[in-house]
Amino acid sequence: MANSKDNLSKYGKAFIGFDEPSGNAMDSIGGYTGTLYNSPAHVTGWNGKGKAMSFNGINQYVQFNNSIVPNNSSYTIRFKFKKDTFPTVWGNILATTNFSGTANGTHVGISTNGRLSFANIKNGVNNINGVTTSISICDGQWHDVVIFFDIENNSLNIFIDGINRASRTLQDVNITNNMNMFIGRSGGTDYLLCSIDSLEVYHQIISPIPDKYLVQHNAQHKYHNGASWQTTTAIEENFIQYGMNNLNHITETQWQELSGDKSIVMWSDFEDKQYASVVLNKEPFTAQDLLGETPQVIYYTDSDASQIVVETGVDPYSVYDYIGELPTVIAYTESADDIIVSTTTEPFDLYDEFGDEVEVLCHIGGETVNEADLILEANWSPVDELEGDFEVVTWTDEAPDTAQRVLEMTAVPKPQFIKLVNPKRLYGYLDEVIATDISQSYRDETRYFVADDDTSTWYVLDKESKTFVEADTSTEQAISANGMKHGELNAITDKQWRTWNKKYLNIGIFLKDNPRDTIVSVVENVSYKDYLPRNTTTVSDTSLYILNTTAKIDLQLNGNLLTGVLSDDDLTRVQYRVSLNGQNYYPHDGSWTTLGSSPQNIALSFASSDIRIDDWNTVKVEFRDFYGTIDYWQNRFMGAYSGLIFKDVYGQYYSSEIGELLNYLDFGVIIAGQTTIEHEVILKNQYGYDVKDIHLYANTTNFPTGMTCEFSTSLSSFTPQPELRLNKTLKNNEEMSFFIRLKTELGATPDANGSFDIIVRADKA
Repeated sequence: MANSKDNLSKYGKAFIGFDEPSGNAMDSIGGYTGTLYNSPAHVTGWNGKGKAMSFNGINQYVQFNNSIVPNNSSYTIRFKFKKDTFPTVWGNILATTNFSGTANGTHVGISTNGRLSFANIKNGVNNINGVTTSISICDGQWHDVVIFFDIENNSLNIFIDGINRASRTLQDVNITNNMNMFIGRSGGTDYLLCSIDSLEVYHQIISPIPDKYLVQHNAQHKYHNGASWQTTTAIEENFIQYGMNNLNHITETQWQELSGDKSIVMWSDFEDKQYASVVLNKEPFTAQDLLGETPQVIYYTDSDASQIVVETGVDPYSVYDYIGELPTVIAYTESADDIIVSTTTEPFDLYDEFGDEVEVLCHIGGETVNEADLILEANWSPVDELEGDFEVVTWTDEAPDTAQRVLEMTAVPKPQFIKLVNPKRLYGYLDEVIATDISQSYRDETRYFVADDDTSTWYVLDKESKTFVEADTSTEQAISANGMKHGELNAITDKQWRTWNKKYLNIGIFLKDNPRDTIVSVVENVSYKDYLPRNTTTVSDTSLYILNTTAKIDLQLNGNLLTGVLSDDDLTRVQYRVSLNGQNYYPHDGSWTTLGSSPQNIALSFASSDIRIDDWNTVKVEFRDFYGTIDYWQNRFMGAYSGLIFKDVYGQYYSSEIGELLNYLDFGVIIAGQTTIEHEVILKNQYGYDVKDIHLYANTTNFPTGMTCEFSTSLSSFTPQPELRLNKTLKNNEEMSFFIRLKTELGATPDANGSFDIIVRADKA
């Protein structure tokens, strides 16, 4: 049977995974679309991942726009199925027919004893090629069901979890399917309460034997039967009989019984094997789990011990990183001796502490002294007076072979930001950019930025989104906080460089030294490598053919929110346009969007004023690539108001998101001094995404004197509050109830037609 990836890549006609977050069920091979009726639910998939489709057995089902099952030929149908209890009446898993007098097609269902049955209908005659499995599969577990309709060998076989549970000789091989495929029922009323996942349809017979595994250990081939390791020989018959379908049942202790090296050997009868994988799970651990919090490194050697270097993963630091720039030393002693505290620091002068300008005040106590001498050694030269760039020119009348021209300068180092004079033109995607940083510092102060030909804006790689974002370089503090270290620049992968969608690359480097030479920044060179072919073969006398693939689109419709990505494997530019119910929607004039780089994000929200509320709407997205190849995506959805919507207990809306009044919350006549009955209001999230921090309150600006509005989240224990602040997340299409009442005092001002607004606010989760 190989695996589904192999089989679908070669023989697949349709694959329906039911993994869409909402909307129609989509086939990823043939492009068939399944419309959901009465909202069958998405539940956790058969392997604990993805989604499966769950039906209530009353009115829920899916119908595709094609029968999908091949006519008058061999085919294979495979799906995952789960049902908890026996059905009380016959129910269909899938069908391409009804039971009328002229019906033709196929149906697979569950009988009242829990067994799976297959049959064809031809010209209204049922149970042609009928067969039923020998076991029940209604046990609350997922089962792998494979049906082989083999015309060449005139046989029908049904495998359950890899075991043949039903077979027969075909009574009639010429079967057509004249209705579009149903899931969860047939064309009749035989609905089925069940869960279905991963429906695969093939246009020929696939192998019923799954891939098999043996473990090669000490020149022997072994398998584990659940109790102990067994030995066999690596021949096809033994692989089929003893080989393991997977390695999930082998525990860590059992693996440890095989000391030394081990290899996994796989057998498959699939001719064009493309996919093979083995996953071995191991609980994660850290070095501290094995060595403790304070490990010791002990090294025994007969060599010179001064040559031993032990490295730890600790960033270099200075004592001032921990105690600050101005530490205080406090010493307690009972001795009368002088206390001497000494520190070791690099030499510095007066200007390091006080800046460029210093005033010295001198107080003289002696009456005979009438003047004071102050000697300062200043770090100054005439060069300090020259602004901007300058050149030093020397002249000598000495012979060229004896003349020596030596210019020596000393200066206080200052931070500087340097960049390439000319940015590098990129003709392909970058592979890597490497900076050879040989700085000598206890703390890495060099920072790196990238830009295109416009260096007014600099960028760094965001660690969260793995894309390049603008960085603030307005101040030295911002540069140090936002810039990349050379290790971060060198670690950018080629996949991350692909997000640099600019034609040029410029490197900005911030260098910082200090007068005490504890920070010396040195960048020896910066190099880059791209994917542009070089040293290629010379080609002559050739013909050029442009190979164009159709652009692809991946869209999701959540409520009234349409999101997705438009891309093209050719990496050509792409464009699109959207129509709603046959009318131009975006752009409004029906033109195409401008050609943009691939991939291109799409995000559109349909306003309630543009759609048919409580009725079917059709959205169509046409897209094309640079060469003009056009394709389209189309979907139907039930129109509903968008945003946070108020409803009554009967499901009637009070208003729309654009403020349109649809229904009143009527309190009737209110008598002064009384409190009204509580009204239940339902708040539903129809944004298309989750919201949080919900705030409900009333606009009481027009309330008469002596009247207040009270809210509560519960009716049985109504706790009056002037407003509700709910620290919870309301998921998309989720509802919640709250209760409201009005309270008046004696002497309240009468108002014949009083009204107020209930307002809700929330943030996107």
